Amino acid sequence: MISNRQILMQIEKQLQEAKTASGEQSIRESLAAIKALCDVALTVPLTESPTVLQTPSVKTATLTAPSAPLKEDDANGESLFDF
Repeated sequence: MISNRQILMQIEKQLQEAKTASGEQSIRESLAAIKALCDVALTVPLTESPTVLQTPSVKTATLTAPSAPLKEDDANGESLFDF
């Protein structure tokens, strides 16, 4: 796929040729080329990705402060194995 930057460089090249052309026919040919390049740039769908890379966002988990231990009637101690 042709990038917009390449098209713009070709437009600038044709513009310089039109400015330095001696005959009317040469100027018209350069202008026709510029018009064609503009048509190409405007009809190509915008599928190019931006040159700036986006970093993926990192989701952070929020930590909650430990609350008071839960007291249950059937628990005898703090160990998992105390029944």
